[in-house]
Amino acid sequence: MTSIRRFLILTLTSALVLIVFSAALHGYRTTLGISTTLLDNELAALNGAIARFNGGSPVDEHALLFQIWQDYKLIKSSNEKLEVPLSDFKYGFSEKNVLGTRWRVHTSYVKDDGSWYMVAQPLSNRYTLADALTVASVIPFIISVPLLAVILFLGITWGLSPLKQLSRKLAERTGNDFSTISLERVPSELKPVVSTLNSMFSRLNAAFEREQQFASNAAHELRTPLSVMKINIHNIAEELGDSGILLETLQRDTDRMIHAVNQFLLLTRTSPEAFVEQKEAVNLHFVAQEVISDLYGKIEIKQQEISLEGNELWLNSVHFMLYTLLQNLITNASNYSPKGAQIVVRIENLTSKVILSVADSGSGIPISERASVLKRFNRATQNKTTTGSGLGLAIVLQIAALHNANVVLGDAKLGGLEVKVEFENELLL
Repeated sequence: MTSIRRFLILTLTSALVLIVFSAALHGYRTTLGISTTLLDNELAALNGAIARFNGGSPVDEHALLFQIWQDYKLIKSSNEKLEVPLSDFKYGFSEKNVLGTRWRVHTSYVKDDGSWYMVAQPLSNRYTLADALTVASVIPFIISVPLLAVILFLGITWGLSPLKQLSRKLAERTGNDFSTISLERVPSELKPVVSTLNSMFSRLNAAFEREQQFASNAAHELRTPLSVMKINIHNIAEELGDSGILLETLQRDTDRMIHAVNQFLLLTRTSPEAFVEQKEAVNLHFVAQEVISDLYGKIEIKQQEISLEGNELWLNSVHFMLYTLLQNLITNASNYSPKGAQIVVRIENLTSKVILSVADSGSGIPISERASVLKRFNRATQNKTTTGSGLGLAIVLQIAALHNANVVLGDAKLGGLEVKVEFENELLL
């Protein structure tokens, strides 16, 4: 097949010609049979009328009537009870009610002997013939419609199968599958589409590889110098003793830069493609314990209290994603809360959803700023003095989006901010 259009035109035309010809042939045969039967009946009625005229017995005097009038006197009639003229004494065709039936009458006049000849046929015969011929002509077409529909359905389905195959192959692709598309049959109309898609996939594959390479290079080229810089600053501070106030500022700036680089790299790893490929059963309660354990040293330095409430709960997710989400939420709660603050991590399994919440007793975030802090590089006004890159909640929102979850910022009972991540129950295992 080289062209869908050509194939469909040929299929539709061939099917229509075949069905119409078959229906017309069947209708012709049926009509011929009906007309033959009616004409044979008329021939038999005419034969009976002739026999009646010659003194014999008619076959069916209700199928045909005749009269002979001479000098306006009835000379002969096919029915002895019929004494009135079948029509007016005028040449031609007319219609008249006689013997309780409507008749079609033909009247002729012979000048030689002054005779009027009247022959009548029931109009019902004509209606019967018309109805029979109409039904005989229409029924074959009605019967042929389902067959035509089946032929057209099969033809169009087969003709459009490359489109369906292309759609299926695109739908079955994973997010990082940029291989070229190959179809069993490629019609001329689809060749430009397939060619364009393959060209686009090639460019996307090259861009994806460049992005992965950049992330890998960034991890090596940025982390290593910053770590060395941090060590050097620490060594210099030890040599200068307590007089290195500027070095303390430089140390904080270096920590902030390292944190920002780590957050950037986390953003590159939280992609839909990686999430779909790495899904597995993850114990959310265990992940929360692991994050709290890893961050407990920093939390203890600020003399803060942290607690975990809820039971074990398994989600169809990725351990790294849930760990990163909780790490950002708990880190933010600790960073933006004063010494001695309280932090509560709660896992709730409700009827329609699973809620993971982190609440603190810090200063919170004004309602007017809650929408903006979820965007990258945006931070609350009262938190500008605290070290941060403005990416923590943006990463939380991105990971939540991978789970089709909602992130809600509200007021905590402890007096600070409460961040809720609402997962659908479909993720439960």
